[in-house]
Formats: sequence, C-alpha cells, structure tokens
Amino acid sequence: MLGSISPQGTLPIDGIDGLTAAGARPLVQRLPTIDQWNATIQRQVTSTLNITASYIGNKELTFLRVRVHLITRTKLQLVRVPISWTALRARVHWPDLRQLNHRPIAVVSSSTVSRHLRTQDLLTQTRRAKCFQHLLAARLIRLYYGNDASNKYNALQVKAEKRVSSGLQFLAHYTFSHAYAYDSSYYSVNPKVAWGPNPYNRNQVFVANTIYELPVGTGKKFMSDAGRAMNLVVGGWQVTNTLTYGTGLPFTPSIAECGAIADAGPCRPNIANGASNISTGVTNSGGNTYWFTPVAPLSYNADLTPGNAGVDSCTFARPVSGPYSLPGCGQIGNAGFNSMRGPHAFFDDMAISKTFILTERFRAQFRFDAYNVFNHPVLAVPGNTCVDCAGNSNAGQITDIEADSAPGSPVGMRQLQFGVRLTF
Repeated sequence: MLGSISPQGTLPIDGIDGLTAAGARPLVQRLPTIDQWNATIQRQVTSTLNITASYIGNKELTFLRVRVHLITRTKLQLVRVPISWTALRARVHWPDLRQLNHRPIAVVSSSTVSRHLRTQDLLTQTRRAKCFQHLLAARLIRLYYGNDASNKYNALQVKAEKRVSSGLQFLAHYTFSHAYAYDSSYYSVNPKVAWGPNPYNRNQVFVANTIYELPVGTGKKFMSDAGRAMNLVVGGWQVTNTLTYGTGLPFTPSIAECGAIADAGPCRPNIANGASNISTGVTNSGGNTYWFTPVAPLSYNADLTPGNAGVDSCTFARPVSGPYSLPGCGQIGNAGFNSMRGPHAFFDDMAISKTFILTERFRAQFRFDAYNVFNHPVLAVPGNTCVDCAGNSNAGQITDIEADSAPGSPVGMRQLQFGVRLTF
C-alpha cells in the first residue's frame, strides 16, 4: 500500500511507494577540518652529511560518518523458549533506550535468541515451554549521516642525508608513529569501543636508500691508470640498495564464544588487570606457520550439567584461560580494537649497473635489478584471530602474505630483471 502525503505536503519516510531507503543529515553541514602541526630541527654534521629530526602531528575532525539514531519498535515472533521470561530478559540484556542516550541498539531476531539459548542450556525439546508469543525489541530503521568522526596521527621522524662524496650517497628515514581511527562496524553504537590503532599504520618504519659507485677504473682511487680495455672491465660499476623494515600491522583478537556474547556487540575477550595479550611470534608446526598459540576455550564445560538445566548462565563464574576471561553478560570485552600486532615487514631491493663509455657521444649501461633480493615474505595477519581456540588448527595460522605482496608489487616474491640502455 502506498504511503500518503500529509496536508503539509510532507512525504512518508519510506516514500510514497514504501521502498525508499531514506536517510538523515544535519541541517547545517560542517566541512571537514584538518589541523596539522610540526617542529623541525636540522644539524649539519659534515660538509656532505646532515641530520633532521621532526615532530609531525595532525587531527582530522568532523568528517562524515554514518551513525544510526532513528529507532522504532517492532514485534518478533518466538515460538518456543527454554526458560522463563525473567531469565530470558536477564540473559539477553537488551539495553534500555534511556540508558543508551538515544543511541541505537542492535537488531535482534527470533533465530538469534533461540540459538543463543540453545548453546547455553541443557534442555530437551520436550521440556521447552511456551512462555510468550510476542517479544518487543528495538529495530534500527534509518541512517543518520553525522559530522562527528575523527582520526589523529603523531610521529617522530628522523632523516639522515649524505650528498655524493667519494662515490657514496645515501638517504635514510626512520619514523616512530601512532595513528588512531574509528572502526566503522561499531562506531554508530559506541565510538569509544570502536577507537583504536589505524589498521594501515606501522608504528615503526625504517627506509634507507644507498648508491655507491665503486672507486675502481680510470680517474678513480684504485687502478686510476687503467687502460681503455681494462677500464671496460673494472670501471663504471655502481651498486644501489633500498632496505625497508616496518613493525606489524594491528588486528583485533576474537574468541570462539561469540554466540554467547554477540548481543553485547563486538566479540572480544576480557584481559585480566595487569596482564596483556598472548605473546606472538612466527612458529612452524606440521608444515604450517603460526603467529600465536591460542589458549584453552573460555567455555562453561564445568557448569553445563543436567543439574544446572534452566539456570541463568549469567550467574556462572566467568570462564578464565590464560590472560583472558569471558566478558560478563551484556558487556564487551576490554581487549581493544586492533590491540594486537601482526608480523613485521622486511624487504630489500638491490641493483648492480655497469656503464660503458663507447665514444664521447655514446654510452651504454647494463643493469641488473633484484627486487626482494633475499626473497623474504611479508606475512599477513592470521586469518583466524581467535585467541581461545586451542585445538583449532586454523587459529593463529598465517595463510597468506600481505595483500600488496603479490608478484610485481614492492614486497612480492623475489624478481630478477635485466636491462641494457644506450645513451647518446
């Protein structure tokens, strides 16, 4: 049925056909603002060498990000549930709208509720009782595009530059930085939970480029009196090298018991006070490569007995394994967004060239390039980041290299390239 146009001429939010995907935005749009600041000090060490140290910072404010604010109420059908309404309400923990301060709450379906209950209770189908027919829950219906997101970056940058002398020149950069941004998947509900390290930023990066012309041949330090034939062999050699090192990219730890806490938001574990995430490092087992070894599952095995059938699982002691524990009912684990780091990046490109002086007008150059000369793989973060999935062969396993590590990219597998150039 088509919606009706009001006497004031306004249209229904779903449009007159009921199919419009409407959204909302502030009446006053603010342009994104970027504040940048820096301080630099430079020191001339020698006539050809200088060192520069800089502090760089920026903060981007009020760029457009989707936040959901408009809420309606709907009825969900539940055919059978295993416990009373009081216990169900205590377990699923739908927030009160007043406590949310008009923030949205997640969509809840009857299948989600039933699945959540079945994983937590030892009740046979014949013991399930029909407690109610209709369940009121909140449902998100519209998107509000608000100018209230931000990100920031702070870094110490050090540069050493040596101009050409005695055939040697180099340029080296070191960056120690922290970059933070919002995770879009939960930003609309609670920005604090979605705030963490930028997923594309390596905290430390070192890059050095070196060019060295060998001091051998006519007019050089060694064999300067070499004849034309000898100089064609020993003279004109140059070595170029570019080395890159970076610390790992961040990722968020997860747990296997997502179905038990999914109603609360992101599926993250709790970390005990004074503890930290499990240790990481490349290990090999059974022909597979792993970045971390998961701990035992955070499960209710000791409490899931016939005698506890129908007992609210929120009253059980929270399972503990290693530094982690299962978050309380209706709570989000305190392991932060992007709180763990993946493998570091290291690759080295090298080139050797030989210049032949044929005549005053003609020169030829032979060049040999080796990209990723040591064939060192830049490993990606584990595909399965579950930290309590001991016994699962995929948990913590590295199954790929970084997305930009394919052949032809700067950090792909080793590639050799030969070339000849004629200059006149």
